Amino acid sequence: MSIDAAHHERLEASDDLGPLPRFLRPSVDWVASIRTTVHRKLLSGFLLIAVLLLSMGLLSIAVLGRLNDQVETLNALNHQASQARDMIYGVTAQSHYRAMALLELEDPTWTPKIYAAKNAFAEDLREIRTNGATSETSLLDRVEATNEHYAASSDAVTQLFERERYEQALSVHIDQEHEISHDLEAELDTLIADSENLVAAETESFASNRRFLTIAVAGFSGVSLLVALTLGAILSWSLIRPVRRVDAALEQIAGGDFETRVEVPNRDEFGNLTKNLNRTTGHLSTLYRDLQDLNDNLQQAVESKVAELERTSRLRRYLSPKLADSIVSGSRDVTLAPSRKFLTTFFSDVRGFTAAAEQMEPEELISELNEYFSEMTEIVFKHGGTLDKYVGDAVMVFFGDPIPQDDHAERAVLMALEMLERMRALEDHWYRRYDQIFEVGMGIATGWVTVGDIGSPARTDYTVLGNQVNLASRLADKASARQILVTERTMVAVEHLVDGTLVDEIELKGISRPIKIYEIEPKSG
Repeated sequence: MSIDAAHHERLEASDDLGPLPRFLRPSVDWVASIRTTVHRKLLSGFLLIAVLLLSMGLLSIAVLGRLNDQVETLNALNHQASQARDMIYGVTAQSHYRAMALLELEDPTWTPKIYAAKNAFAEDLREIRTNGATSETSLLDRVEATNEHYAASSDAVTQLFERERYEQALSVHIDQEHEISHDLEAELDTLIADSENLVAAETESFASNRRFLTIAVAGFSGVSLLVALTLGAILSWSLIRPVRRVDAALEQIAGGDFETRVEVPNRDEFGNLTKNLNRTTGHLSTLYRDLQDLNDNLQQAVESKVAELERTSRLRRYLSPKLADSIVSGSRDVTLAPSRKFLTTFFSDVRGFTAAAEQMEPEELISELNEYFSEMTEIVFKHGGTLDKYVGDAVMVFFGDPIPQDDHAERAVLMALEMLERMRALEDHWYRRYDQIFEVGMGIATGWVTVGDIGSPARTDYTVLGNQVNLASRLADKASARQILVTERTMVAVEHLVDGTLVDEIELKGISRPIKIYEIEPKSG
């Protein structure tokens, strides 16, 4: 699995929308992608919920207002029916009062009662016209017209009664007034029936409106609650999801995975947060890679430096510090691999060392020997020689490697002459201090040798091997104190610098002809 696929899988795993239904997820993405602030999104959600609550309140107020109007209408209709019954009672009372007046001719109190009842009837009729709730005004017009006809008939009977024309008054009462009262009662019964019908219709409408209000409030409340919950879920998850993704990404980053990236559809503060987080992880990733590269390079540099220090340390064993530093720094290109080369090899051997060791204290012997080696090594490095090793009291040096030297024989001879010169000064010093002196014999041979690192993986030495090396060692052994013996090849190479005297010819194993040996001294004159 690729790194990008792994990051995508981790981010998908962190994209947990919890119990949110799948069909709401597009809405979450849509709300998240709106380019505005989180504050405005939340404010818009709260405003929408407030609008729903306000709409439900307004609907409730409107329905309650309608119910209140219906209650007032029912009260008015019931009052109207009650007044109509009172008016029927008033008509009946008028008929009763008229009958009593016609029966008791000498009692004048009944006539005022008749007109008091008429006035009460007229007042009720006016109130019904003003505050009534009848559906037909024509009915009231008929009641009023009949009442006027009834009043006129009553006035006629009253006038006949007051003129004491009783029989005629009774006849008009029976033929007109009484009949008109029945008509008026019938019309009032119609008014009562109309009021009762309106009451029944209004009561049914009231019950219907009450049911509607109950259903509307319950339904609107349910819808509002569902919308509020849905909107709350959409808004909350549009904010929770990026938080979870950022949290998951931070967990990965805390674990050292700086390749983690967060992708969210949000175009608000959380979108900016994830962009900045991605930029930060990008910088961290770059810095981490750079740090890894630096660490790798540092490791390589340390290893290289250690190898360089080891090489320097090794080269300092054989060469002058200045020459060793130039080789390590790359100013000089050398190789220490074993190879065949034409070189000059030098050996020096201390004469009388065993006798001196028997007579001197160990500390004095070591001190004098160290001083001897220090002085000789300084001269070796001065002339560009490679210090092979100290073998007991002997010094082994070769010239021409690892730095190629065309004049390696000349360098070896000049070094040997300077060593003898230095030994003369040291002998006086040692005699005064230790009462013992070191004297040396030296051998120099020029020819082909094997040179390079030679040894086991556990330990190697940079040295030379071959017949010429053995020859130089034998010359040093053969030389007397303060004597320098060289081979014929060496003599040929340095005859312009020194005087040479043939002293012997020796045979060497592996060499078919005798080798001429010369003693050299500084050129006279």
